[in-house]
Amino acid sequence: MYRKILIANRGEIACRIARTLRQMDIAAATVHSTVDAQSLHVQEIGESVWIGDAPARQSYLNIDAVIAAAQRVGADAVHPGFGFLSENADFARRCAEAGLTFIGPSPEVLTLFGDKAQAKQLAQRLGIVTAGGLDEPSDDVGTLLRALSPLPRPCILKAVAGGGGKGMRVLREGDDARAAIEAAIREGRSAFGDGRLIAERYLGGPRHIEVQILGDGRGQVMHLWDRECSLQRRFQKVVEEAPATSISQALRERLQAQAVALGQAVNYLGLGTVEFAVSGEEAVFLEVNPRLQVEHTVTESVTGLDLVALQIRTVHDGCLPLSEAERPEPRGVAVQVRLYAEDAAQGFLPATGRVDVFDVARDVRVDAGVTAGSVISPHYDPMIAKLIAHGQTREAAFQVMRGALAQTSVLGVTSNREFLQALLTDPRVRANEVNTEFIDTWLANHQAQPVLPAEVAALLAVWLVQGRRPMTDPGRSHVDALGAWQDAGLTGWRLRRVDTLPAITWQASGTAGAWRVGFGGVMNDAQQVRVDDQVFQVVVPEIDGRDSSSPWLSVNVDGRAVRLRASVSEAHISADLGARSLALDLQALRSRSMGGGDGTRDKMRAPMMGLIIAVHVKEGDMVQAGQRLATMESMKMEMTISAPVTGRVSWVGCADKDKVERHQDLFRIEAVQD
Repeated sequence: MYRKILIANRGEIACRIARTLRQMDIAAATVHSTVDAQSLHVQEIGESVWIGDAPARQSYLNIDAVIAAAQRVGADAVHPGFGFLSENADFARRCAEAGLTFIGPSPEVLTLFGDKAQAKQLAQRLGIVTAGGLDEPSDDVGTLLRALSPLPRPCILKAVAGGGGKGMRVLREGDDARAAIEAAIREGRSAFGDGRLIAERYLGGPRHIEVQILGDGRGQVMHLWDRECSLQRRFQKVVEEAPATSISQALRERLQAQAVALGQAVNYLGLGTVEFAVSGEEAVFLEVNPRLQVEHTVTESVTGLDLVALQIRTVHDGCLPLSEAERPEPRGVAVQVRLYAEDAAQGFLPATGRVDVFDVARDVRVDAGVTAGSVISPHYDPMIAKLIAHGQTREAAFQVMRGALAQTSVLGVTSNREFLQALLTDPRVRANEVNTEFIDTWLANHQAQPVLPAEVAALLAVWLVQGRRPMTDPGRSHVDALGAWQDAGLTGWRLRRVDTLPAITWQASGTAGAWRVGFGGVMNDAQQVRVDDQVFQVVVPEIDGRDSSSPWLSVNVDGRAVRLRASVSEAHISADLGARSLALDLQALRSRSMGGGDGTRDKMRAPMMGLIIAVHVKEGDMVQAGQRLATMESMKMEMTISAPVTGRVSWVGCADKDKVERHQDLFRIEAVQD
């Protein structure tokens, strides 16, 4: 067996692979970029080599640096995890040249299945139904425009080396084909180093079913059952299940047979996943992912197998570690959700920042890439953790997951926890009446529960009271922690004025809304808090000043208890209120510097850290509300900075290729009065 394996990845998958290596008594080492020097995978694995700066192309996609790291730590094998170099044939080839075993398929198979066009051609030769369309990939915009013209709408563009929804665009009637092609090419190049695309017919409303395979590299291939991943958003899987409970046994056996046939045709080695779009009893081949999948965990939960251990043993021994007769039948149902640092209320905009609190229920498996104190950077996928629940039935598994999400707290960064809770409660999800377009339709019709002024008052009282207490966080000075609360605008709090209506001196704003806030005096331990035109009497319980773990508090607002858990900084509060999460930024209204920093309509700020890809306007231009001002990239995804009002661009504070910080001013617009 291998003496030492370099894990050429980061985050939760690096931590998860390391756990298996410890159980197999194989030494582990890993790699890290500059921004990841203190990350969880570096801390857990213990031995790590710096391979470059934060952008993936300068670190985790740098083949020379990764191979040099493997040689430096004395590894005899490399496990690529998923993403980054896991499907890179050149990397596998270079590993072999350096005397390192690549834990995955051969370079030839990676080339074949890493190219969606070649994979589709192989499937067609085997008699497996595909979606047709353009077979030869291209990154030439003109070529792709000509190829799209005969295809009926809707059709889909796919990055030939893609995965995880990157470099994919659905084109419907009236869509701007050129803009979609250019964006998909950019995403493909950014995420995979390959901007080539294919185009094919898009099947509306199918289910997404996949089959796990394991091969010995010499023609022996077996399946390890199936999964369903129909709950997706932007082609990114959100919820995954095993086994697929929505298909007939006849269709299940057909898909398993086709998956095995594809593996046998190429002498597949190690783990792989064959994906299909299913409608009724009809199925269309989508692609083969020649690597470990994010959702391998649900297969492990229902079979009791360690897929990473099977993968390593198979590649090392060149034979399957278990026979068909030894393969366990699935027991019960497992479900996985992906907990991301992203803001569902803002179109699932990735969130960056420090995770102050991260607690999860004990009755689910948690594969995490962060812990309290970790920083979510804009350079990589914003996954916080995967939560995996198991039950005897699908409904039982979902019930466990709903309970786990209710007990999960993420403070400091915005997460999709509330979105996941609402989604898994929907009766159609519980009844498994879903397809790959379900979430988009659900989002269009879903109304978020409004935030109550009393809840805002509770949060603001906690922000005020806790901010005036000594801070014990070693990463923050006492002076920094008290900065906002030393403000002279809070003299009413100091002088205990209770005979007048508190003056509005602050604005609290977040994706759930904006409120104008004032603080009055304290009487009978109750803090006077004004939220717009309502005044509340709020009692915040005392906590041990030495406790920095953000305990649950029962805050009394006009005699009503509001249970919450909060993380407080000088100008921000992030809170978990059980069924909802709420994050608010605080700005002093009396300060002239507030100007576009509060989200006012004449100034545009960067929603997060990232890279400006292109600036589309210049100073003096007239723009319409909703017009694109700039395109920026963060976490391998593109986003648009749009004009909130019609007017004249009076100032431009960014340029192409600029790196920008969260909340950095980018544009100012002089609005045109109606």
